Amino acid sequence: MLAVSTRALRGRPWLARLLVTTPGGLCHAAATVNFDNDTQDALVDSLVKQGLVHSPRVDAVLRALDRRDFTFTHMGIPAHVSYRDSQVPIGQGQTICAPSFHAVCLELLADHATPGAAVLDVGAGSGYLTACLSLLVGPEGRAVAMERHERLVEQAGQGLFRGLAPILGDVRPQGGAHGVAASTSARSGGAPLRLHNIQIFHGNVLDDAALAAVGAAGGPFDAIHVGATAREVPRGLTELLRPGGRLVLPVGPPVGMQGLMVVDKAADGSLACSKVRDVKLPPLAPPNAERPL
Repeated sequence: MLAVSTRALRGRPWLARLLVTTPGGLCHAAATVNFDNDTQDALVDSLVKQGLVHSPRVDAVLRALDRRDFTFTHMGIPAHVSYRDSQVPIGQGQTICAPSFHAVCLELLADHATPGAAVLDVGAGSGYLTACLSLLVGPEGRAVAMERHERLVEQAGQGLFRGLAPILGDVRPQGGAHGVAASTSARSGGAPLRLHNIQIFHGNVLDDAALAAVGAAGGPFDAIHVGATAREVPRGLTELLRPGGRLVLPVGPPVGMQGLMVVDKAADGSLACSKVRDVKLPPLAPPNAERPL
């Protein structure tokens, strides 16, 4: 059971809710939560006022994870930028999505990313949404992620350690130098980076071999999130979706506006798709391509 100090809980009912809604607590290690709640809370408060966050579980997770830990402020990005509702560069020509986008996706997936569930995050990037999903499913669940940039796999491991350590205690990425996997190619059969209930694979979702390795490691999945635009719903992802599960992803042309789509899989395997809102995200890249098309 996660142990926190009385001082850490004072004035933070969201933390108590998080511990109650996750069976067995978040882990068995003792820890004291200690981070800048005021700035992070202000960000979440604004999302609540906009009507983007309404689930107590999503509210709790967003307040528990400090976005600054995943925006790599050591790269010269001012700390206060982490709390703006905007994308932030994280290297490799990629960005962490705006908090409002993350909030919408988490709300759409919350009823499927329940304690003990299996979730997949495609395009892990900074690791922020992977961490959110990890806390939603709890220690009895599985959070699997894919990232096509090898350097971002390493950075995500570092961000996950910074973000989860104040909550879970001594959690460290396993594999590679300094605890961070130096090579985690699912396509070549390399071992994924592991931390808590999370596995991060280096691979491309449009590569059948890489996707098969991810599916074998953690599928089928109750909830799948894709953080980049697909021209159409990838069949490989719907095949990894458990009956009753949900896939959330942007679909559309690589340039211009796309639609954030919800794909629900019925018990008989049939799919129901609906558009939630307009979005604008970078495209998924085809296998072996250095730049997205």
